[in-house]
Order: sequence, then C-alpha cells, then structure tokens
Amino acid sequence: MNMKRMTLAAMCTCLLQLTGCKKFFDVRPNTSEVNPVAISDFKEMLNSDSTALCNYVLSDFMSDDIRIEDAHQAVDARSAYIRSYLWSETIWQAGSQDHTYNSTYSNILQMNIIIDRIDRAKGPDSEKELVRAQAQINRASYYLQLANIYGLDYRASNAATDLAVPLVTIADPGQLPSRATVKQVYDFILQDLNAAVNTSSLPGMGQDIIHPGKAAGYALLARAYLYMGKYDEALSAANAALKINSRLLKYTKDYTPPSVLLDLAQHPEILLGRMCIDYDFFNIRHVPFSISPSLFSLFSSDDVRFTNNFANGMYVPGDINSSIAFDYSVRVPEVMLIKAECLARQQRAADALALVNEIRKNRLLNYQPLDPSTDAMTAVLSERRRELFCHGGLRLFDLKRLNRDPQFAQTLQRKADNGTDVIATLPVNSPRYLMPFSPFVINNNPAIIQNPR
Repeated sequence: MNMKRMTLAAMCTCLLQLTGCKKFFDVRPNTSEVNPVAISDFKEMLNSDSTALCNYVLSDFMSDDIRIEDAHQAVDARSAYIRSYLWSETIWQAGSQDHTYNSTYSNILQMNIIIDRIDRAKGPDSEKELVRAQAQINRASYYLQLANIYGLDYRASNAATDLAVPLVTIADPGQLPSRATVKQVYDFILQDLNAAVNTSSLPGMGQDIIHPGKAAGYALLARAYLYMGKYDEALSAANAALKINSRLLKYTKDYTPPSVLLDLAQHPEILLGRMCIDYDFFNIRHVPFSISPSLFSLFSSDDVRFTNNFANGMYVPGDINSSIAFDYSVRVPEVMLIKAECLARQQRAADALALVNEIRKNRLLNYQPLDPSTDAMTAVLSERRRELFCHGGLRLFDLKRLNRDPQFAQTLQRKADNGTDVIATLPVNSPRYLMPFSPFVINNNPAIIQNPR
C-alpha cells in the first residue's frame, strides 16, 4: 500500500496492530490473525481498549473551560495545544500529526471491518447482529465527535451544504473521499444508531463499559438530536436511555477522578466508556492546566466535582508524574441534562429544574434545591458546564450551537495573568471554532477542502 495514497494516516498501522491492542477485562488475546473470520475474531476487535481510548484534547483547549498561564504558554508557544488555546491562525506545524483525526479514523476503520465482514462469519445470526450493532454505535460516536470538531454546528437551513468530514463507510483504506456535508454525516450517524437500538439481540446495557448496549445507543441519539435542534426527538431518545439506566453515583461518598480506563469499570452512571490519557501536554510543561475564571465562578466550594478534580485551581486527574486523564464517557447525567434542556425549551421549567436538582443532590456536600424561580435554561446550561467540563469537546460543541441564540451567544477572550490584557479573541460564529486539517492530512488526500481561518 502506498502511504501517499492513503486517505487516513493511521489505517495501515491499525491493520497491522489489530491483534496487538491491549485487551479489556478477561477475554483471551486473539491469535496473530489480521483478517477476522470467526465471530470470536470480531468480538476480539470490539474487546480492545483502543475502542474506548480517544483523543479530543484540543477541542477542550479551544473551549472556555480552561486557562493556561502566561509562563506556561511561553514554554511551547508553537505546540498545537497552545495554538488551539489561543485560536491561532496556524494550528499545525508542517508534518505535525493530528492525533484526533488519525486515532478516530483508525477506530472507524476497525468498525468498518466488523460491519463489512461480520455477515460472512459462521455462527448464530443473533451473535452477528449483536456484534454489528455494537460496532455501529461505536462508529456513530466517532463520527459525531469528528463532525463537531471539524465541521460547523448542525443548522437545518445549511446542513446540506456545510462541510463536515470525509465519510468512510467501508473497510478500504485506499479511498480518497472528499468532505461529506454536515447533513450527510448526521444522517449516517442516525442510521447507525437507529439500526443498533432496533437490534433485538443488543442488551440494554453492554457486558462492560466498552461494550455499548441500547442505553448507549439511545444516549448518543439524544446527543445527536440535541445538536440538530430536534428537541422532541432528543427528549424521546433520552427517556428511552434513562428507562434502561438512570443510576447516579453519589460523589459525596464514592467519587474518585479516574486515572486509567479500568477506574471506570464499576461506575454505575457510565453507558459507554471513553477516556483519554494525554502525555504530550504534561511532558512539555510538567504541570496541568487551570480552571477558567468563568467555569470557576459556577462551582460552589462544596461541589465534589470541583474539590476532587482541581487542586489550587489546577486540573489534577491522571498520573501526577506523567499524564493527564480525561473522562469522555457517555453517562447518565448528560442524558438527564439533555432531557432537562428539552423540557426547559418546552416551558416545563419545574420538570427541568427537578432533573438538575437530582444531579446536584449527588454532587454537593451541602445540597440545597435551586429556587423554583431560577431560569430553567440557564440552570441546565450551567449544570452542563459543571458536569461535562473537559469532556471531549462537548463544551465547545455547546458554544457553537448556542452562538445561534442571541440570549446565550458570547465572544470568548483569553487574558494575560494580570486579568486585563486581552491576548486572544474568538468572536461569535468565528470560523476558528473549527479545527483545521493538518498539512499531513491534506497532503495525503488533496480532495479534503481546508477549513477557513
């Protein structure tokens, strides 16, 4: 295979490493087989922790959740981390690897292999349908991230012309696809998720956190419909997910920030495990980053989400000597907040606030319910920031969609340590909300149109 003709930079590597990935829990490692044939081979692919280890760090650095001090910006001013944080004209240096793009498409390739070939495996149809459904949920989750990192937010009036990402739907690493439209990608996501949740052999919950069940499928449908502004459909999907699992963890008793994927294994809120362990940023600076002033202002001092994740304002989950950990999991609280936002938009303020209060009851040491006169939408969106900070770009995606609403649109600024000097500005609906494609990706596939800056 000629690497220059590859659409996706990591595809060949992925094909060679399918059997070298770490295995999750107690499933026996596969043989040296690269071309899966038996149902057990496909299950092995789904059992790799690579399906759950993602890297969407730069999309969080582009949001208003974090702050990087002046001295720490200067340590590596040319890195994609700092340039993303400052919404710079140029993000990528020549030859830079975009780990978000590469790793996510590598995972998509694995799911395409499963979906393309599972019907040829010998064994019960019910097992093949289960494997396919789980691969479809995984694939949909990856495309939902990519579409919102590299593409514009979904607007019904423009979705058929706005560009998202290449839509690779078969296991052929030699393709050179152009960017699909936002509508095409979302239609494909909905197709995958609806097919999966309507699979009779797919259980409500997967056997563990990296194997999705119907609850994860419905939760991702709720997320997709929310981003599309289809609030009735989002509410219906959220209700379906919560009917299967609505358990909340009492953070005041049981919460410890995860450092590795296995830390999430017994977490009752998780519908689909997703995590990032980032080494590069930490190893450049040897300190984590800070919470932003705007996010800091939303936390009370008795909120365990704040006290357990931040020390002296610095984000601390991970290995204190080498890495920073991010929990990107699809979880019950997010689904509750999607439902709450839909209810708030239906003018059902009391019902929306009740859901927010239920989450807060399990997060605050000195819980007091919100005043019934509290604006429901403001309460829901504030709770989304507290609950979903550094969550694989979800805050950035919210900023993009909320910029279409004059009530919530905002211009973002980065300020120097003195709190006065503005060093970067991100206007409402700026094209710099979109991650540009790296030169490496464009060189490998000239059919990809670059995002404007």
